[in-house]
Amino acid sequence: MAKDATSERTPLLQAQQPIPESDLEQAYGFKSHATFSKAERTDEVCLTDYEPMKLSSFRVCSIISGTIFSSPLLWVEQLLLALLFVGCAIPIWYCFKMDMGDAAGDISARRFVLNQESKMRQFAMIVTTLCFMLLSFYTGTIVARWWAMRTMGVGGIKAATVDLSALIYQAVTTDKEVLSAIHRYGRASLMLIFLWRRKQLGRVEEILGPDGMAVLTSKECEALGAGAKWNKHCLHETIWAWQAAIVNKLNVEGKIQSDQVYGLLLDKVMDGRAAVQCIHTHLAVRVPMQYVHLLGLMVKMHNVILAVIMGILFGASWREGRWILCCQLCARLFILPLLFNAILLVNCDLSDPFDGNECDFPGAVYQGALEKDCNGVLSASDNVPEMLKQKPLTT
Repeated sequence: MAKDATSERTPLLQAQQPIPESDLEQAYGFKSHATFSKAERTDEVCLTDYEPMKLSSFRVCSIISGTIFSSPLLWVEQLLLALLFVGCAIPIWYCFKMDMGDAAGDISARRFVLNQESKMRQFAMIVTTLCFMLLSFYTGTIVARWWAMRTMGVGGIKAATVDLSALIYQAVTTDKEVLSAIHRYGRASLMLIFLWRRKQLGRVEEILGPDGMAVLTSKECEALGAGAKWNKHCLHETIWAWQAAIVNKLNVEGKIQSDQVYGLLLDKVMDGRAAVQCIHTHLAVRVPMQYVHLLGLMVKMHNVILAVIMGILFGASWREGRWILCCQLCARLFILPLLFNAILLVNCDLSDPFDGNECDFPGAVYQGALEKDCNGVLSASDNVPEMLKQKPLTT
């Protein structure tokens, strides 16, 4: 039997503690660059975490899954630009003359390219700079909206549900049925946003019912779907009326002992509804279409102009055997349009992180975490220090 190496002089923090990975191991280790999780009772697989160190090292060059490079649309755009580039390069290569021509009025391809090369490069740089400025502002706006939906939206729903559950458990009642309803309605509100964006509101009972995620009962699903007078695209917001009804019922039954507590609980309900409204507003009201149209048009014009100019210069450089310049022209063509197209596509994905893409918000994972958080708060309330224990509330 091997003898334990620890002794009374061994620091406590070193006992049975895993050795943290070094920066080199995090950057170039064999672990995946991202974590894709699958929630219980669903086949949805979503990106939930990633390793920033791998994205900050040369490993980033080999990462495809979960990135914009897995989008086929990006490569179709690049293929079209490559065809345009080749279509402009071949005629110039064929027509390019090795001499300037004897006649004074000779207009050769060589004379034209040499006279216009600096102007073409200058024009391409102007368009590139303009696209860069517009894309920077657009990306900043989209990322700010995405962050607001995640923090004030999804985070607000979680905060309101957990706070409402904790306050009712501590100050009103420990009735498991009441607390379970609060948890489930908060989770249902979150999931209804995903169902709305994925056009699956007709499958509420199938997905959220007892045979699905078990968020709602059959009767609750029936009540949710039977309201013909309800504005069904706002179910995620109007369901918070059920939370308000729970608080009002407890107040009518006399379980809420003060108006201050009653007002605080209603404020939490309103906070949850406001969080859902924040998400709904950002999804329903997009960035002005005129700006997005102009930006998309500018990017496509830039890419086409760049492909034409680089193709002309490439054909002339290939004819003269200037191979380094040919490599530079190819690199400029394939890097800049790829970057601009990728930014446009990333912004399209970030503008609606609920519609079911691989890198969107993991709805099933979020609602499962919300349930665990609520249960964790109640469990912590049952296991307080001895000095904080009090007589159980009447249920």
